[in-house]
Amino acid sequence: MIKINHSILGSGLSALVRDKVKKKSKIFYCNEKKILKSKRFYEFNGLGGNTNIWGGYVNCKRYENFCRNIKFKKFKKENNFFKVRKYMNNFINITHYLSNKNNDNILRIEKSDFKNELIHEEITKIKVLKQNILLFGKKIYKTKTLDLCVGNLGILKLLYNSKLLKKSDIISFEDGSCSYSLNIFLNKRKYYYIPMKLGDVLKKFFFKRIEKYNENCENGILVQKFSYKKKKINFRVNEIMKYESNHIRYFLSNHIVKLSINNEPIKIFIKKISKNINVYNSGALRKYVAGPISQDIIYYSFNK
Repeated sequence: MIKINHSILGSGLSALVRDKVKKKSKIFYCNEKKILKSKRFYEFNGLGGNTNIWGGYVNCKRYENFCRNIKFKKFKKENNFFKVRKYMNNFINITHYLSNKNNDNILRIEKSDFKNELIHEEITKIKVLKQNILLFGKKIYKTKTLDLCVGNLGILKLLYNSKLLKKSDIISFEDGSCSYSLNIFLNKRKYYYIPMKLGDVLKKFFFKRIEKYNENCENGILVQKFSYKKKKINFRVNEIMKYESNHIRYFLSNHIVKLSINNEPIKIFIKKISKNINVYNSGALRKYVAGPISQDIIYYSFNK
């Protein structure tokens, strides 16, 4: 059995931030390069997670507020993997995006971005002992502490496989809606808008992702709109565990927050299982935010 001081499950944005915060960690990642889909959950199961599909927009107002934290401001300046660059700032909302540190390409996470050791192995279940946590993959690992940085569906799948969830348990979360509109029909009270060139929209539809944003996007004919109105959604575990291979996700938001199990926040639910396990993903956020949430994920993963 291999002994580890601290482990991180996942390789997306939150895992990358935790990698900078926690030294001498082992990072377990799955690189199946496929998308897991179920109900409103939609997650890339390869290196980089959803960041390597969508790229991260940034709500500048919220990001600047987070930068009032002196330690976070220093982290923003000294980190070696991302930079916040201008996307548009003369629209209804000021939105920038996460780029690579040394060029203006949309941030895509690579192995070389991590400081700690990467282990290419999917952890399918865990078992909590008095002083340690067992991780089951191809091998069995014993770790003192654990950060769960996989997606919301990934965490539910892990808990279910570990017999920590029952089929009848109720999973709830908050989310909003996402759609597209012509930029002449805007209602800033109801929606957070991000303008997009038609070419960028088509690339996202047909090729899943784009490498670089077009210039002068404010003049684009389309806008992506995120509703300020949120709604609470409930499913039973047995419904979620039925994956959907042909599910079309277009026009759904994926800004799931306040993930709860039987009305208990995921963070509290996990802490009752073990005080040595923490959750870092959108579901651990306790406030729904229309539009970009990359800044919230980065700040939460750094600051908690």
